[in-house]
Amino acid sequence: MRKILTLLVVGLVVLSCIASATYTAISAVSSLDDQNDYAKAPGAWTTLAGNGSINYYDWPEGYDLVVGLNYTSTTNSTLDYFSLMAGDGAQAFRSGIGNLSYSSLGAGVYWFGPVESARFMNASGYLEISSGYITGKVTVLKVK
Repeated sequence: MRKILTLLVVGLVVLSCIASATYTAISAVSSLDDQNDYAKAPGAWTTLAGNGSINYYDWPEGYDLVVGLNYTSTTNSTLDYFSLMAGDGAQAFRSGIGNLSYSSLGAGVYWFGPVESARFMNASGYLEISSGYITGKVTVLKVK
């Protein structure tokens, strides 16, 4: 009985976090069009909401993406996560591999990519990033 009650409480906490998630467009984007074009590295980052964030980026045609996470702290180290969500629709024919998820990260800057549209682009043409219990910032590099 005690285990069931514990599972119910954890489930309610997770649901309350999901219900309070905010949808935010990623505005901090840099475009690396030329080889070794490091001068255009990200100068700005989009803030993640600590109570749960769903961030999205309109995938530009002809570019690969690299996602940067500047992880500063967590509000719950046992439940924190950062996920690049698998796509849906015909263009995401490799989405069956699933989400790219990380949990229990330490403070620091992490880079994920190159991120391929065949796995991560959703039906409306966006990359979706979900996170919870993380304080930090996210950015996208467009790489040609």
